[in-house]
Amino acid sequence: MKICMFVRNPISNDPRVKREAEHLVRAGHAVTVIGRPGPGLPRRETWHGVQFLRIPRIGERTIEIFKRIVRRPAKASSPVAAPPAKPERRPATAIGKLIARLGTHLVEMTYRIPWVIRGLLLKADAYHAHDLHMLQAAHLCAKIGHAKLVYDSHELCVDWLENKCGAHPGCVELWAKVEAKLAPLADLVITGSGGIADELERMYGIRRPLVVRNCAPLGPAVASDKLRELIGGDAGRAIILFIGGFIDGKGLYELTAAADMVPEADFVFIGPESPAKEGIRNAARAAKHGNVFVLPFIPVDELPEYTSSADAGVALIQPVCKSYELSACLKIHDYLMAGLPIIASPIDYHRRLGEETGAVLLVDPFDPGDIARGIRELVRDPERRRKMGARAREWAEKKYNALHELEKLTAAYHKLGGSSGGS
Repeated sequence: MKICMFVRNPISNDPRVKREAEHLVRAGHAVTVIGRPGPGLPRRETWHGVQFLRIPRIGERTIEIFKRIVRRPAKASSPVAAPPAKPERRPATAIGKLIARLGTHLVEMTYRIPWVIRGLLLKADAYHAHDLHMLQAAHLCAKIGHAKLVYDSHELCVDWLENKCGAHPGCVELWAKVEAKLAPLADLVITGSGGIADELERMYGIRRPLVVRNCAPLGPAVASDKLRELIGGDAGRAIILFIGGFIDGKGLYELTAAADMVPEADFVFIGPESPAKEGIRNAARAAKHGNVFVLPFIPVDELPEYTSSADAGVALIQPVCKSYELSACLKIHDYLMAGLPIIASPIDYHRRLGEETGAVLLVDPFDPGDIARGIRELVRDPERRRKMGARAREWAEKKYNALHELEKLTAAYHKLGGSSGGS
């Protein structure tokens, strides 16, 4: 099949999108991914047989110039290890909702027009939307081109917009209507966790979505000391690692506060640049023992060598919205593949993973003291760390790996290719 994927980012550092696309190419499909331009990235690129097209929105340059003109200088951040306060949400008026919906429509059109045109020119057999923002573009291409429609819901998107992002109620209502209308029209719905699959089935009365977890590729165990070399760390000090996005709801400020209570360990943070990352840098500077290190961004394809050089990984997802509560954290699978014991929050997926593998120690992600307790237990018991890490790697090899998960995706696409008709 010829497959066209849509994703609202520059593609290169989205592991789920890249792994799905690469696996489908290996299965004999032709895959093109349409995404946004990114700094220093070519508009066209071939990666492991996958074609990347980075297409700017209408008025991209004008919009960026306008943003620079109206953007106010950032205020100096306080070096206090505390999460930013949530702004109070005012009740939305009918006029406010209307303006928000119109604004959202206009913004979406700046993407949809050029992306749909390019997608149609590909004459694909299937159009694959990565998350809700791409569903309308993929549906339009599938409808006009008499092709299959695939909806890959990385999050419980409407809940995530409302309760995690704090989107305007008018925008939330608009996207809720889009998902309610188009998700049932998809020939295949995919998501990353069983909990989200159950919720989508309940909300829209659709067949239970296919669960394709965000697991790391199966590769040889890597022996490395990369992180210790980067931070100049002592070989006798354990390294506690966080990898992922610097956003609220991941327990990052709580983790930096916990570092003050575990002076015998080094805490390393790795992830893309973002405004929130500067807040963690300030918290790191304020750490009492100088044992918190915020490293520059490391490309996704290079991460395994760094991950494997840690002594434990943290996945402190906080259930601040239902999407997070039901999620299956991408990075926890990276830790499993690296053979690391894991300190994690007790959301349902982490709890079940711990019961199954014996590689997960649960802590309260809102309580720095309890996070510190869990980390101290592992830091002071190297043999326990070794056994948990060995179990992590064992389960990654036999079950929690990308090959195991993505075979389900290729099987689903095989069925799509064998059926007739479009959306």
